Amino acid sequence: MSIKLIATDMDGTFLNDQNDYDHARFQRLLTKMKQKNVRFVVASGNQYPHLPQYFQGLTGEITYLAEDGAHIVSNEQTISEDVIPRAVLLEFLEWMRTQPLFKHAWVLLSGRQAAWTEMLASAKRFKKSSYFYGNLTHVMDLAEVNDDIYKVDITWPAFDVSAQEVLVNETFAGKLRATSSGFGGIDVILPHVNKAYGLGKLQQQWQISRDETLAFGDSGNDLEMLQQAKYGYVMKNAPESVKKQVNLITPLTNNDSGVLAVIDDFLK
Repeated sequence: MSIKLIATDMDGTFLNDQNDYDHARFQRLLTKMKQKNVRFVVASGNQYPHLPQYFQGLTGEITYLAEDGAHIVSNEQTISEDVIPRAVLLEFLEWMRTQPLFKHAWVLLSGRQAAWTEMLASAKRFKKSSYFYGNLTHVMDLAEVNDDIYKVDITWPAFDVSAQEVLVNETFAGKLRATSSGFGGIDVILPHVNKAYGLGKLQQQWQISRDETLAFGDSGNDLEMLQQAKYGYVMKNAPESVKKQVNLITPLTNNDSGVLAVIDDFLK
């Protein structure tokens, strides 16, 4: 059975460590995908407005599964979104302020209108986060933000955030779910939302089966999506803890166009 859908995570997967990729090679593959009626999906924890910037100047159709599946955009039109109920969001924000494990965290709310943070615009971390959230906005109090929120993005200076992930999942079971986003961060989203949830919606809409799906990822928030594809590849450069949970590993790393190499083989 031939491949009809290809989905890939971005950071540490499709992108190299310089946040770039081989544009000419991908354009050739994107053209070939169109000829073979293969859909290409970018599946990321990032906000939608940030993602199309990577593909400016390229010709071909790309669907964006943003916010870990909470916001799906096709042909510049939102086709699906799942926002956190305001009461649950306020409860979480109030709880988080009482937790010692969250004392030194950088917190952002990723919403429909913008991304919001209490970090000062002059802070180094604000500028670093602005790369991923082009419309990042400072507010005095996150609880006063009037926007539909897809995700709470929380990051710490230390990379091991497993304790924080467990604490959120135990405390807010059935209301919210935390998942590792890599680089010392967790994404807090609705329990049913993940990249597999979003990918499943697209598979259903396009009438494409799991057996016709190829997917790539490198961290904990990609695992469900990889299971939603018969050919679910984790990157060679992924943490060992992630690689142990899948059967397929790319022969090359993200710095050696590992995703493009596998796509090339499948399209042949």
